[in-house]
Amino acid sequence: MKKLAVILVLLMVLAIAGGAVAQEQSTIDRILAQGKIVIGCSLSGMPIGGFDDNGKPTGYDVDWAHRLAEVLGVELEIVDVNGDTRIPAVTSGQVDCILSNITGNLTRAQTIDFSIPYLRAGIKMLTQAGSKYHMVEDLNTPEARVTVARGTTGEDLVLKHAPKATITYVDVFTEQQLLLEQDRVDAAFEDSTLVDYAAGRSEGKLEAQEHLYTSDPICIGARKGDMEWIRYLDMFVSWQISSGWQAETYYKWWGVYPSGMLYIW
Repeated sequence: MKKLAVILVLLMVLAIAGGAVAQEQSTIDRILAQGKIVIGCSLSGMPIGGFDDNGKPTGYDVDWAHRLAEVLGVELEIVDVNGDTRIPAVTSGQVDCILSNITGNLTRAQTIDFSIPYLRAGIKMLTQAGSKYHMVEDLNTPEARVTVARGTTGEDLVLKHAPKATITYVDVFTEQQLLLEQDRVDAAFEDSTLVDYAAGRSEGKLEAQEHLYTSDPICIGARKGDMEWIRYLDMFVSWQISSGWQAETYYKWWGVYPSGMLYIW
């Protein structure tokens, strides 16, 4: 009986010690201890993310990354990621989180965890000006040439509603823009934030079609199961929105304030 009691006590001690170790391994504890945070940002299309004239990362998501590092009081390292690499960057531990224009959905939530949304956007179609294609269903023919990035909501949309279209896969949105400008494709699909920005700066070459296909929560992604880190990110996002910082930062890049009014199918 005494041996059993001793064994139970030892098991309790080990459980408590194991919990303490797990707590010490929380991402936020490690970030604060090291004085550095590594954040994955998609630098493939302004105003979400890109490079300035000096080759330094810049854009809306980059501003959020700098803000998070500032609030934590730590050094920031930015890693360039895309639709294919952003989730593996989190799961492999290459980055502490991603601010990479990623839509938080239930499928992705099986692999990584998401914060509350720091932005809402929707998928829109970008075409040449004066195009005969106005809706995704118009593209459901082999004659229609579409470009999308792998692992994106835009790819899912095209595969579902225009499966007959001829698809060209690229890694970054700027490549989609270039293919459109060169008349090598007829349409591209990306977040409305990128599409509107690209059309407005194309000098009349490109046109953002009006229809908005989704209302997507854009969230911070982080390692699955680290709830202390996710709770902190939730609070961080909430404070940036309630303080007005998010609205001012959005205005800085788009010239308008963010709106929650989105029209979808």
